[in-house]
Amino acid sequence: MDIRQTTGFYDLCVNVQGNDTKNLHVLLARLYDFGFRTVALNIDLDDSAITSDKKKKKKSDERESHQSIIPNTFDIDRIKRDFEGKLKIFKRITFLCSDPARTHILNHCADLKKYDLYALSPRTQNSLQFACTQLNCDIITLKASSTTFKLNKKLYEQAIERGIHFEIQYVDLLNIKSRKLIIHYAHLFHTYGKSKNVILSSGANDVKTIRSPYDILNLSCILGLSEIKAKASVLNQCKKLLLRAERRRRGKAVFIIEEETETADIIEDDGRFLKKLKL
Repeated sequence: MDIRQTTGFYDLCVNVQGNDTKNLHVLLARLYDFGFRTVALNIDLDDSAITSDKKKKKKSDERESHQSIIPNTFDIDRIKRDFEGKLKIFKRITFLCSDPARTHILNHCADLKKYDLYALSPRTQNSLQFACTQLNCDIITLKASSTTFKLNKKLYEQAIERGIHFEIQYVDLLNIKSRKLIIHYAHLFHTYGKSKNVILSSGANDVKTIRSPYDILNLSCILGLSEIKAKASVLNQCKKLLLRAERRRRGKAVFIIEEETETADIIEDDGRFLKKLKL
């Protein structure tokens, strides 16, 4: 799928509940009716699924155990056929992490490349610091938990410099218990970097929590987002994120720099010029 051709509003976190395809079809139909055209179907993976064995193993056994950590992808091909011409659908996995060592194991799983987006939801301060400074993930999503993360400006800037995006899920704004903390994190993003690399997603698994893009833009005013930043969080920033994720999966990337002269330079990751096209 050509990511550059994705259009419309983006929702990059629609949760998949087991094999409940009927509910998923209802969710996607509602998103389409509201004007969304690009979505990412998400499954969560808890780090408790990764067991650390200190005994030495053969490389082949270790590789096989690593690959078995990643759950089998859902039947996305059938879903894509059902919504062909309506929605562009991507696959996403979110790792719920408490121990950075287990995250390191996950990064060596070849099956991780089956997913278009790789997100991390840290549960401890150490896992947040590891994600911001070392982990090659696409998204960091800060969920309300028993741990109040100390996100300082240095950590935020390090993550942004590495191309990582921070995600706010508006389902947390609809929940009274998590609302205050999510607003707090959102204002930290604004204070530290004027909400750079921030995206808004639904995080929904119930059609009742789906909101239209314009309702989301109205909600963004309590998150410290300007009108321009709010629109970017469901449009341009999401496309930028998908392009960055493609680069991670392939190890290198081809990207386009648009100029006012209506030309585009296609350049490989090492900076070597390939060719120049007229737009």
